[in-house]
Amino acid sequence: MQLILKDLPKISLNLWYSGTHWSKRKEIKDNYHWLIKSQFKHVFSKDKQYEVDYVFYFKGAPLDVTNCAAMVKLIEDIIFQDDNWKIINKITISSRKAKNKQRVEINVTEIN
Repeated sequence: MQLILKDLPKISLNLWYSGTHWSKRKEIKDNYHWLIKSQFKHVFSKDKQYEVDYVFYFKGAPLDVTNCAAMVKLIEDIIFQDDNWKIINKITISSRKAKNKQRVEINVTEIN
């Protein structure tokens, strides 16, 4: 299944490392939850296994791939019932310059 999420804030993993106050991190998490749920209602079952490919497109300077990990975690916690290693076996992350709209394209492949 492919889903495209638009207009998510650009959040770098460096933000978490910088010691951002917990209330600011909660605000970011709540904002992501609202934005994602307004675009995608489905939740992937914890009774299956998945491989997930994230491709981030940024209008401005793209983040380093590893700095996209914070956004992956925020998204993953919303679209999956559970994210342990038995359920999500593999992820890949790409970061690219957008030609028009900032977005993330997510391909979820069920493997069992």
